[in-house]
Amino acid sequence: MTNSDRPLTPNEPPALPNDEWELSELIQVITAELDQAQDTLILKSQNRRLSMMVNQLNLDLQVDVRRDPNGHLMFRTVAPGQTGATVLKLGFTPALDTQVQETRKSVDLETGDYRRLEDLPEIQSVEIQKLKTVGIHSVNDLEVATQTPAMLTEISSKSGLGETRLRLWRNLPLITQIKPESGAPGSTVILDGANFGAPTDTVEVYFQDKLARIRDRTNSRLTVEMPRNVIGGGLVVVKTANQKTNLLLWRADIVDLNVQDVVLDSPTPLVAGQEVTFRAILSNQGNVDAAGFDVSWEVSQVGIRRVPPLNSAGSMMLRAVVDDSDDIQATPTQSIKQVLYSHTALRSQQQSTDGALLFTHKFDQPGTYQISFTADPGNQIFDQLRTNNQFVREFVVNPPPPPAPLFNAAPDQFTPKFGKAGDIITLSGQNFTVGTAAVRFGSVNGTIVGTPTATQIMVRVPSFSRGVKVLVTVQTRGGTVTSTDSFTVVVPGYYGSGTAIGSNLL
Repeated sequence: MTNSDRPLTPNEPPALPNDEWELSELIQVITAELDQAQDTLILKSQNRRLSMMVNQLNLDLQVDVRRDPNGHLMFRTVAPGQTGATVLKLGFTPALDTQVQETRKSVDLETGDYRRLEDLPEIQSVEIQKLKTVGIHSVNDLEVATQTPAMLTEISSKSGLGETRLRLWRNLPLITQIKPESGAPGSTVILDGANFGAPTDTVEVYFQDKLARIRDRTNSRLTVEMPRNVIGGGLVVVKTANQKTNLLLWRADIVDLNVQDVVLDSPTPLVAGQEVTFRAILSNQGNVDAAGFDVSWEVSQVGIRRVPPLNSAGSMMLRAVVDDSDDIQATPTQSIKQVLYSHTALRSQQQSTDGALLFTHKFDQPGTYQISFTADPGNQIFDQLRTNNQFVREFVVNPPPPPAPLFNAAPDQFTPKFGKAGDIITLSGQNFTVGTAAVRFGSVNGTIVGTPTATQIMVRVPSFSRGVKVLVTVQTRGGTVTSTDSFTVVVPGYYGSGTAIGSNLL
């Protein structure tokens, strides 16, 4: 029973078929594995020093040999322990550059297409040596190894040669220089290079994937107007005859004054008649500094008018939520104040702390207001993204709180200073008519007589079970005030501590 015929033990995978093979197949598989191992080592050497390499591989294989009807030698690996096998000895060692060069040269000479690296334009001996270190020994090798942009980049990385040099030798379009290397969006730049094509060829220039405008062109120079809607650094590429050049960096220099918000600078409530301060949040998000510029503040009031709930077409009108009425609609805003301040220079990627960001205003009337802040309203500087240089926020200004009631200074707070239940006394002070007034003698409510005025209230003394001295309190919608003078309640027939006057106890 052969090894392939014996029964399998549990969990043992089935044996692979021991097929016959030709020597060329074996060599092809082994060399492919060796090439892959060597490529892996070379790839690792890009990040650290190459510490090992495949130098030599020797194999001794025990095989059965036969010749097939076509005269080919066929090999099969023998089973373990089999006798009478033939030993096949194979040795693999790296080929020298000179051996590879001579082999390729002989092949090229046979085909009549051999071109030496020395024939390339402007090539130097040190560059030839660098090409040979990556297996390029002829122009033919160079063409095969650099058929795509990715292959060009790989050969450039491995050989240490600039991609523009490889493109020059391959007669491919290339950019060698951009002048200037930065500028404002829409500015004119010059691209120097080679192989941009004939005047009739289609040529396109892109920056940050946006098409630029070509103003003038030759085979080695393009004069280009860069796109306007760009910001910051990006790559420039030229497309010609379905080929792309190498990539070069260019930077679009812009100022980007970005107003993020308008906020109250302090927790002061927004109340009509009081001054409040607003602060704008401004930064320069561009990549160049901004010179000094102006900023503007504007205060506008949102008007309110009465309108029917439906328009002539039966559609609901645009409403402003002000109160519970159904017939209120906002009208266009009306500007009531504008100021212009000077702002100092603002560095790129910096948030401003300039005093021009503060604005103080007193609202005379309650209502809804819009506070608008604009950076550089007069377009003093080139700001590419002007859509973010203004911020508008609405604020609701509340009516001032009603004034609190006040008593006159003692002893002129009320008269008389004593009395019995049912007597009428007069309170003197201020702000007694803010809403409905109420008067208490101690904790007992008095009865207001007649209609109070702003400075006087007439009130009837309530009943008490005994004589007592109490403080008088006035309460209105504006608040509460308590007298500092005491009122003496006199109760007839009540005797207790104190001095009796007639039938009353003081």
